[in-house]
Amino acid sequence: MALIWLLGFCLVLSGNVLGQEKLDYQKRANRYEGIKPKPVSGFDIELLSARIDHHDDTGGVGERFQVRFFLDQARPVHLLVREVDYKHYYWMDRVEPSSPWQAGFSNVFDWPTADVIRQLNGLSLYDLGVVARLDNPSPRAEERVAPALLFQAKQPVKVNGYIFVFRLREEAKIKGAVYKASGGVPVLVQDLGQQRGGRPFEFRWDFSRASAPQGAYKLVLSGYVLSNNDPVTQVVHFYHQPVIE
Repeated sequence: MALIWLLGFCLVLSGNVLGQEKLDYQKRANRYEGIKPKPVSGFDIELLSARIDHHDDTGGVGERFQVRFFLDQARPVHLLVREVDYKHYYWMDRVEPSSPWQAGFSNVFDWPTADVIRQLNGLSLYDLGVVARLDNPSPRAEERVAPALLFQAKQPVKVNGYIFVFRLREEAKIKGAVYKASGGVPVLVQDLGQQRGGRPFEFRWDFSRASAPQGAYKLVLSGYVLSNNDPVTQVVHFYHQPVIE
C-alpha cells in the first residue's frame, strides 16, 4: 500500500515538474514566451512600459492578446511584453511578425493566451507592460520607442494619452517633463515625488481634453537618489500619431 502511495506521489510530482517546464521561457511558434528568472537591471532607472492609455474589457482573459503601434518610417522594432510588477515573471520577446514592420499604424502582433498566460492564475492584460524599442533591443539611458496599444478585443480610434512605467534601483525623488523633439518649453511637467526602489511607478500624459499635435516628442525624467544624492536621468524619445487607422 505504501509503495502504491509512493508511486502515485512520484507521478503527481513528475506531472507538476513537466507542467512547470512547459511554462518556462522558450521558443513558441513566432515568439519566445514563458516564465523567466527575475531579470537583474544594471540601470539606476529602467523603462518597463510605454503604451497608449487605453483600457479594454478585462472581465476575462480573451483567446488572444494584441499589440499595435505606429512607425513614422519602416525600421527594426524589438517588442517586449512583461509583467510590470513581478508575480509570475512572465516575459515575451523575440517576436517574428507575419510581415515586416512598416510606416503607419498597421503594425500588429497578436499571440494566443492559452500557451502561458491563461495558465498563470490571476495574470490579466494590464498586469503587463509593453516596450517597442526602435533599432536597438537593449535598454539604454536614452530610449527610442513606439508607444504601443495593448488590447484583446476593442481598440480606440484615436490616442488620448500615454502611460510610461519605470522602476528605480534605489529610492529617489523624480520629476518628469515632456518636450517637443525640437526643444523649447515643456508641454507637460509633473513632480512625481519620492519613489521607492524596486517598485514600478507611472508617468501619465493625458490629453483627452486638449489634443496634442502630431510629431516627435521626448520624455525626460530627472532626479536624485536619496541615499547619496547621485543624479538619476532617463530620456524616452517617441512619435505621437493621434489617429489610429
